[in-house]
Amino acid sequence: MGAGAAARLLSSLGRAEPRLTLSAAEAARLAPLVEEWWAVGASAAQVRAALTQGLPERVYAPGALVRDRLERKRPSPPPAAPSAPVDAREAGAPGFVSAAIRGAELARTLLRGRGPVPA
Repeated sequence: MGAGAAARLLSSLGRAEPRLTLSAAEAARLAPLVEEWWAVGASAAQVRAALTQGLPERVYAPGALVRDRLERKRPSPPPAAPSAPVDAREAGAPGFVSAAIRGAELARTLLRGRGPVPA
């Protein structure tokens, strides 16, 4: 989706919610903020809901209100994909030494009768 689609979404707000009627210039100016939402995975329906739900009874500056909500309610980017698991079973593999030390410490603790048995 591009700036044109974002501007169309913003222009359509006034049809569903007259308090949020924006001029074409305002919609074009605010379109990059909608694109930021889309870049983090938000759908058009999520953007529309964030802008229209819980509006005050009177809206004196719809452009300012839409800008504020687009900036303030912007979703966080999704968490980074986890890296590939490290196989620390082979000597010399990254993490082998630290895994061996943790395993040895756990074994010593269990042999001394202290600590819970791991699940």
